[in-house]
Amino acid sequence: MRQGKDRFSVRIVALSAIMMVAAWPQTTWSASASSSAPADNRPPNPPRALQVSDLHVSSELGYILETHRPSTTSASSAPIVVHIQEAHTNLGAQRNLIGILEQLVKEHGLKLILVEGGDGDVGLSYLRSYGPPENRKQVAEKYLKTGIISAEEYLDIVSDYPLILWGVEQEALYQDNVNAFLKTESLRNSLGPVLASVRQSAQMLKPKLFDPALDDLQTKSEAFDQGSLKLADYVDALNSLVSRQNGSDTAISEKTFPHLARFLEARRLEKTLQLDQVQQEQRALMQQLSQKAEPAQLDGLLANARLLKEGKLKREEFYERLEQVTTASGLSLEASQNLSRYVRYLTRSAAINPTELSKELDRLAAALRASLASTPESRALQALLDRLDLLEKLLGLRLAPEEHTQLQSVDIEATITQWSGFLSTQLTRQGLPTLSLGRLSELKDAIPTLQRFYEAANRRDDVLVERAMAKLADTKEPIAVLITGGFHSPRITQMLIERGVSVVVVAPKVDEETNDQLYRAVLKYKSGHGSFEEVQALANGQ
Repeated sequence: MRQGKDRFSVRIVALSAIMMVAAWPQTTWSASASSSAPADNRPPNPPRALQVSDLHVSSELGYILETHRPSTTSASSAPIVVHIQEAHTNLGAQRNLIGILEQLVKEHGLKLILVEGGDGDVGLSYLRSYGPPENRKQVAEKYLKTGIISAEEYLDIVSDYPLILWGVEQEALYQDNVNAFLKTESLRNSLGPVLASVRQSAQMLKPKLFDPALDDLQTKSEAFDQGSLKLADYVDALNSLVSRQNGSDTAISEKTFPHLARFLEARRLEKTLQLDQVQQEQRALMQQLSQKAEPAQLDGLLANARLLKEGKLKREEFYERLEQVTTASGLSLEASQNLSRYVRYLTRSAAINPTELSKELDRLAAALRASLASTPESRALQALLDRLDLLEKLLGLRLAPEEHTQLQSVDIEATITQWSGFLSTQLTRQGLPTLSLGRLSELKDAIPTLQRFYEAANRRDDVLVERAMAKLADTKEPIAVLITGGFHSPRITQMLIERGVSVVVVAPKVDEETNDQLYRAVLKYKSGHGSFEEVQALANGQ
């Protein structure tokens, strides 16, 4: 969900600030400002017949998670929607999103940016007339840091690109979602400690009831979810468990977990790479090709090398073409062992879908937990922890769509009764202190309020897609960006595919944890229930 009732308050804040500094002397844009702020605001006139395969995102800015083309014969003429999963109030992600948008503007003539949290024209380009570029950047940077403005608004203020920022919300539905969010604040404060007591009780029982391997797995899963354990280390831990259970070196099967298997193979290859040898072998191969390759093939390969250098061609696509030209010239890439290994590494890495990889991780971890929970008590504790995870995410409004669906089938009243009885019995039996769970019954009454937030979000999705499609049809733009929060992404992506557009799902690179407190403070402020001072203090780490 985008922060704010609408974009009106953003306009007033930004306009006031820019007018205050309009007479300031121009200063050099500091190194701490966005590295993606445009230096040349005159976009080229690229070809308009775009294909999904034409779109690339620089690896330092983000990732293409999914690509979908219509199955109809008119796929080549279908508009392209770049659906970007926004990380709200995450400054690093917002800077990377600025870079992604600018790349799309420069390379593909992007104009239309469809956004949550507003209805109709929500552009801020009119603010350009109130101050010189450097002053606009100075002010916009301040409000980007606080989360008051977002990446596309920043770009609309500081650049001269002919952008169209168009809100695709229905105000009443959006306000329902905001109101549901605000109602969860008091519940979070009152019920958070209750769930924390359940978590503490379960943590005390883990060493008593869990097999050491299961205890270690649960600890690592929690650390990975909290961001304190890296993906590679978590995958290695799961793979080690699978290997021990199989009693062999054969671990995760590509047939069952294809993306995990590719990730592991890419990791193995990466560890053996000698990049200096790769470069030497590549230079030697290019020298051979200059003598044996057909001139047209060689010219095409050199053109691809230039595109690669400019960030307009994926690395794996260049090396795929290099291998094709090598084979056509009567040479073998396998003769260059390090280069060949590097190409396999790129190929396996490119075949990993991050969304599917995440699903496979969850599925494998669940299977391992089930196999390691060998007693009725350990299975009951594991079931408690699994359900506790869902309820903690529900209270924190962090459920993924599939988790929300899963939770809808849970009998909360029966769950609370089971928890109270199980924890009381087991803590006493193990000689551990019993924590107060008397207020756990309040959770049952809170669930409908918490569920309303997700129900309101789902109702918004239908309107977002309909209005996005209407604006695409009205403008006849061949490419548009749609920016939404991650919860909306899977359902919206599917609805766009069903309406016959090509969809590219993109996630900006995130290098640091999102400040959840800042996000909530911004939303409250922009809906009239908070203060700018609170937002500023949180943004400055106070």
